[in-house]
Amino acid sequence: MPYLDWNACPFECCTYRDWIASAPLKVYETRSVKGKVVFEVKQGESVRGVTGVVITHHYGVSKVLKPITLGYPLKGDKPVLSLQPGELLYTLHYLGEGVDLFWYKGNLYSDQISERDPDTDPPPPDLNVQVISVPQNNWWVKIQNRNGKTGWSRETEKFDKMDACA
Repeated sequence: MPYLDWNACPFECCTYRDWIASAPLKVYETRSVKGKVVFEVKQGESVRGVTGVVITHHYGVSKVLKPITLGYPLKGDKPVLSLQPGELLYTLHYLGEGVDLFWYKGNLYSDQISERDPDTDPPPPDLNVQVISVPQNNWWVKIQNRNGKTGWSRETEKFDKMDACA
């Protein structure tokens, strides 16, 4: 840790393109709010979402409760893991459509693990995977203003037009 997932856009239909600021925000030279401010974005201003990185500082932990097959490799279309009760999955961040990015025995996979909040203990009897803890992460986006200046922001909630499905 930390785990950096470059070019990640962590929700359904998320896309890097032209965005509109829904509120004013500061844009930093580096991925640090203690860094130098390179420009400010005004409410209603259009900027270009260039790329981003989800930085996971603490992974989440999920425990397999029943035999289950899941785990799509990042470039595949069939679940490849046959998991047994007691095995642990380490979630890194949400991808969208109920799917998480997770680590298992040295490889990355994606699949629907469970609800995003930790489950009750003891878990409900119909649960296949129990979420013990959720990952802690930040999403930093690199943006470019109309003058060609680029910088970083983690105030992603202050942008509209990030969702290609909306």
